[in-house]
Amino acid sequence: MTADLAYPPRLADGTELLGELKDSGFAQPQSLIRRADGQVIQLSGLLYLVSCLLDGTRGVDDIATEVSAELGRTLTGDQVRYLITAKLTPLGIVAGQGAPAPPTASPLLALRARVTLLPEAAACAAGTFLRPLFRLPVIAAVIVSVVALDFWVFTAHGLGAGLSQVLNDPVDLLLVAGLSLVSALFHECGHAAGCRYSGARPGRIGAGIYLVWPAFFTNVTDSYRLSRGGRLRTDLGGLYFNMIFMLVLAAFYAATRAEILLLVIAVTHLEMLEQLLPFVRFDGYFILSDLVGVPDLFNRVAPVLRGWLSRWPRWSWRPGGATGTGGSTGHGDPRATGLRPVARIVITVWVLCVIPLLASTLGYLVLHLPEINRALWQSASHAARLAGGALAGHRYAAATADGIGVALALLSIAGSLYVVWGLGRRAVAFGRRWSAGRPRRRLLAFLVAVACAVPLSVIWLVQGQFSDW
Repeated sequence: MTADLAYPPRLADGTELLGELKDSGFAQPQSLIRRADGQVIQLSGLLYLVSCLLDGTRGVDDIATEVSAELGRTLTGDQVRYLITAKLTPLGIVAGQGAPAPPTASPLLALRARVTLLPEAAACAAGTFLRPLFRLPVIAAVIVSVVALDFWVFTAHGLGAGLSQVLNDPVDLLLVAGLSLVSALFHECGHAAGCRYSGARPGRIGAGIYLVWPAFFTNVTDSYRLSRGGRLRTDLGGLYFNMIFMLVLAAFYAATRAEILLLVIAVTHLEMLEQLLPFVRFDGYFILSDLVGVPDLFNRVAPVLRGWLSRWPRWSWRPGGATGTGGSTGHGDPRATGLRPVARIVITVWVLCVIPLLASTLGYLVLHLPEINRALWQSASHAARLAGGALAGHRYAAATADGIGVALALLSIAGSLYVVWGLGRRAVAFGRRWSAGRPRRRLLAFLVAVACAVPLSVIWLVQGQFSDW
């Protein structure tokens, strides 16, 4: 044991053992640990067993004895010492003054600039208060009621009156936006309640920036300790609470006959459909992840793609990469090779769908970035002039609506620039890692960067995307 680590070894303060990932899509059992900063780390059975014994009272020899008895094979004190210093300590879960700074994941397409709206205690209290809504009779009544409501709204009554009201008085959009905001926040309470009902403890509820737009979130990492059913209940809890919110709006409509409430119900349906998309980190992404039992699907994109490409000899960039039997490599990234066959097939299909979708979307954004931001800037300028005129005429509701339009346009500009900046930063970091210590590779990476930047600049100039700013 190195001198800078605590001895006898113990887990760092705030580290929590979550247990085995139940109903997982991995060939070998995987267990989870949560650090004090909320980062969840996936460990093999051996490393997790060693971690469970790091209580500050056992030495490495005692740990080796207990692990050997549990596994049925001999493990020495030196081997345990190696596992602690080389495997567990770099993860930031072992106490010690000289322990390195724990690595922090920077997942692809993650929520940024997070702020807390409800702290953990308040979110847990809200989840506890609302969890009776997940009783089976209540769920059945809600689903049947929403089906009846949808049939009446979309086939018998229609949305024409509500649309006419908004078109005649655009200020009513403020009411639609406000109720949609309340629906989104209630959606997050559904995740917290589903997590609490299933036996886990929800974390904070907050807001942040996802891609371009502001979004709410609920920290439900504790749900990883649940079975697949409990995790899916947590995932679907938000959509279920959207349904409850629609029934509340229907009750207010019955009392007030305000047609705009039916329009909000229709908008809520669109939000629910959007949440079911599995290609970005919406609810559908986490539903798919928990169905296959593999956390963080985006972390599997590169390994799965490399494994799929290695099946074709001309795509294999490793010596001897393609074998004569089945075309698969004899070795590979455990993030892909360690999956069960069904999980691997599902994730491979998902990867082959998400790559062209994201590539085309981000490619269009990069190719037309100046043009898009120019249009957004002109829209923001026009809305600002309208807001100024409304304020001068003491039409404060209209000024507020125009002000929201200005804010959304500017936020879209900032978000698009942030996305492109993040892509460029990741590309540069990848190039530096790939060419580290190899001058020829460093030169090749530089030439590739120039070959991408110059044509892109020419395209922007030829298309006149910088004109009329």
